[in-house]
Amino acid sequence: MKIIHTADIHLDSPLSRVKDPVKRRYELLQALSDLAEYAVNNAVTAVIVAGDLFDDKFTTPQTVNAVAEIIRSSSADWYVLRGNHGDATPYAKLKSVCPQVNLFGDEWTYYNVENVTICGRELGVNDVERYAELSLDASRYNVVALHGDVDDCAYGLIDKKALAKSGAKYIALGHRHAFEQYRFGNVKACYSGVLEARGFDETQQTGFIVIDTVSDEIKFVPQALRSVVTLAVDVSSADNDVALAKTITDAVKAQSPRNYLNVVFVGESKEGVHLKLIAEQTLSDRFFALRIEDRTSLPYNLDELACEVSLRGEFVKLTMEIKDEDARQAALKFGLDALRGAELL
Repeated sequence: MKIIHTADIHLDSPLSRVKDPVKRRYELLQALSDLAEYAVNNAVTAVIVAGDLFDDKFTTPQTVNAVAEIIRSSSADWYVLRGNHGDATPYAKLKSVCPQVNLFGDEWTYYNVENVTICGRELGVNDVERYAELSLDASRYNVVALHGDVDDCAYGLIDKKALAKSGAKYIALGHRHAFEQYRFGNVKACYSGVLEARGFDETQQTGFIVIDTVSDEIKFVPQALRSVVTLAVDVSSADNDVALAKTITDAVKAQSPRNYLNVVFVGESKEGVHLKLIAEQTLSDRFFALRIEDRTSLPYNLDELACEVSLRGEFVKLTMEIKDEDARQAALKFGLDALRGAELL
């Protein structure tokens, strides 16, 4: 028997930082539809969604109906956790219009399919005592679905020791947005990661997991309509705005405009060069989503400036007390430009 494991799709997320959020929200549905098509083409019996299928408070009735349409096309039964975006309303509606949907409750819920048991429950804060109530038949292939964190008890702590002794074969995890593999004793466990990146923090390869209960093997199936690309651009050689624009243009010319591009400027930022302005003018509207990070250093010896008996020296001494590196650099650049009478943009 084959089982798909996915999680953290967050349908109807606001997606405010992309060029076309309506299009991207549809693409998240398209990714789910592609997963359903894979299920049909590969004789998948069950699909586990280990939490956060919906971005709950934003979920529309139209999206719930679209998901029901996708699930019906998959010819598989779906086993769905709410997760920590846990408004139950869209899940209850989905269940009411699509009999293929099976939900988990606040107690351990068990579903038997052929020789496989799929079980799970919703977790809460510091919710570890309930693991003692988990009861699995060791003669069956047991899959446990949970939405929580393997390291943090702030929400849904995954009790690795209890699961290692549970009789489970595989733990289908949700909550972390990158594909990660674990061993709890002899028990395999994975975070599936996300089907599609929604933000610049989701830089890992996206896709879903397939479990083969006959061979006891798992594989990650990559899937990406768009990817997050981080590109470091050294601007040290650009001593004027025109040279800077050319440096940026040359650096990004090989990048696909369909992707999320995170440009990180490094090196030494020359005095009088308008990095943020030129970067925005050069890159605006060229990519589906764009983030600009300025991690350049200043063309000054700050230790020497701090020793000056001047307003500039006092400013540098005070600013160097800021602990956050990015905030300190931003304050230094802005303040030193202001003190030398530069145009502030």
